[in-house]
Amino acid sequence: MKKVVYPLLFLTVLLFNSSRDNFSSGSAYMPILMERTELEKSVKFREAQTIENPGKIYYKDKTIFLNEKYKGIHIIDNSDPRKPLAIGFINIPGCIDMAVKNNSLMADNATDLVSVDISDLANLRVTGRLQNVFPETTPPDLEYIPYMFTATNRPRNTIIVGWEKE
Repeated sequence: MKKVVYPLLFLTVLLFNSSRDNFSSGSAYMPILMERTELEKSVKFREAQTIENPGKIYYKDKTIFLNEKYKGIHIIDNSDPRKPLAIGFINIPGCIDMAVKNNSLMADNATDLVSVDISDLANLRVTGRLQNVFPETTPPDLEYIPYMFTATNRPRNTIIVGWEKE
């Protein structure tokens, strides 16, 4: 009798746990989605923004490029290190990493890799885009995207550009 009970108990627990993901994502975060067409038009120069969730930093020619996780890059004039001056913000949804070479800034725009000409900061222009180079980001409290938020379970042609706490 014991040989039958334990396998049935194990099977019941296994089935319960696997179906639980259909009712709850297991994450305290909800994805921020953007349509692909909007993503490809999203890289723009904007006025300086408040630094809220800083990430990586890059320094070039007395200019600081500071990542605002999942949102873009702050541009700070550091000609006088005692008085750094915020001069603008590059809107890049889904951005968490960047690099600069010569006058090109390379950054992740969610799943895409974009190259931006920064020789004239007021007139930024995207000079290249490689689509779907990176995987979509996972919520901060999980190492995977919950099934309910995978590409097959959300509106077509949408990409995760960030996560917000529920």
